[in-house]
Amino acid sequence: MKTIGVIGGMGPKATIDFLNKVISLTPAKKDQEHLNMIVYMNPQIPDRTEAILKNEESPAKALVESAKLLKDAGVHFIVIPCVTAHFWLEEIKNSINIPILNLIEIALEKIKKQAKDLKKIGILTTNGVIQSRLFENAFETEGYEILVPEERIQTDYVMKGIYDIKMGKEPASVKLLFLHACKHLIEKKAQIIIAACTEIPLSITDTDIQVP
Repeated sequence: MKTIGVIGGMGPKATIDFLNKVISLTPAKKDQEHLNMIVYMNPQIPDRTEAILKNEESPAKALVESAKLLKDAGVHFIVIPCVTAHFWLEEIKNSINIPILNLIEIALEKIKKQAKDLKKIGILTTNGVIQSRLFENAFETEGYEILVPEERIQTDYVMKGIYDIKMGKEPASVKLLFLHACKHLIEKKAQIIIAACTEIPLSITDTDIQVP
C-alpha cells in the first residue's frame, strides 16, 4: 500500500478535519484496511496570505523543507490541505521527485464531471488566493467564470471567519459569517460555491446553502 504524506499545520484544525475526512471516506472494515499516512504538522510555516499581499516572510522554504522531510520518510505522494499554499506548488514540486496533489485541479475535474453545465463558480477563500488568481488561471480556460466577494464582504466576513478559527474560536461561532458571504455570492449568480480555504468546511457544509 502506498503512503500518503501530509504537510499540515495550515492551520492545525483544518489538518485534523482533512484527516478525519480521509478516514471517514475510506471503505475500511478493520484497522488494516485504512490508508498509510505520515503527517508533518508544521504550524510554524509563515502566513501564506501575508507573504503574497505584503511581501512578508515567504513560506516557500518551510514548505520545501516539509516536502523533503516527508519524501525522506518514504511517502509516495503529498497532499497540502491549504489552498493558499498552492501559490508555491510548482516550487515545491521542483524540489522533490514525487507527486503533489493539486487541490484546485481536483476541484475543477470534480465540477467538470458532476456539474459541467454550471459555469458561474463562487469562491470563498483567502485574500492571497484572490490576489494570485489561482482559480481564475485554472478555471477560466475551461469556460468557467469565477466570482469572488466584494471587498467589504471579503474582509468583514470571509477573512474574519478564517482568522477567528485560526485564533482558536470554535468554528460554529463564525458560521453566520461564512453563510452571509455565501448568500452574497448567490446574489451575484454563483451556481456553485467552493470552500477554497480549509478552515471554511469546519464551519459550513453544502447542506447549509442553496447551491452545491
